[in-house]
Amino acid sequence: MLDYSPTLTDHFLNPRNRGALDDANALGEAGSLRTGDAMRLMLRIEGGAIAAARFETTGGGPEVAAGSALTELLTGKPLAEARAITADYIETVLGGLPDEDRSAAHVAAEALAAALRDYAQPPAFRAAKTARPSQPLSIAPLKPSLPKPGAVTPADETAAVQKVLEEMRPTFRADGGDVELVDIAGPRVRVALKGNCSGCQLAGLTLGGLQKRLAEALGRAVLVVPAPAR
Repeated sequence: MLDYSPTLTDHFLNPRNRGALDDANALGEAGSLRTGDAMRLMLRIEGGAIAAARFETTGGGPEVAAGSALTELLTGKPLAEARAITADYIETVLGGLPDEDRSAAHVAAEALAAALRDYAQPPAFRAAKTARPSQPLSIAPLKPSLPKPGAVTPADETAAVQKVLEEMRPTFRADGGDVELVDIAGPRVRVALKGNCSGCQLAGLTLGGLQKRLAEALGRAVLVVPAPAR
């Protein structure tokens, strides 16, 4: 599949600190449901340092890895050091990111900046926000880039998906694999993994990158799932 570092692959396959943090006292959100890279970062800050950090994301492999690496970096860090963490630093820790996935590190850094801003609000204002969100990730999606609903037919969406697959096909075939569209049902886009893509442990990374591209092309949130092998 795509050329991901061993560090990024490990964070994706074995994510650290993923899930809700019930006693968080700082919350930051970044990204978008429409583009499939929404991220929520939850921190518990005690004595000027980050005692715990957890994340949730709607993204694929690179976003999961960025959230996992970021929360590991943050745990135990003084706030001054946490503020110095940038997207470039997150990318370096992950062993680099392909150009098409560099936004994952930027979204993670933006979520961190938002969480630190949240914690820095005046005490009286923060005291009024006693209940931290416990519901599923709910970042407002951006406005669709496609025409209004009704102007886009199923055939239009199929053509858009096929176009994205054609653009990504050289990458799939470079590793001896391929991805073909099976069907589109609501938010679900079902694809068939061919050749070396089938059964590869990095298939989730490939599908995550494809999911982001399709969300951008269709102007709505989608979930890319592999069809059962026959």
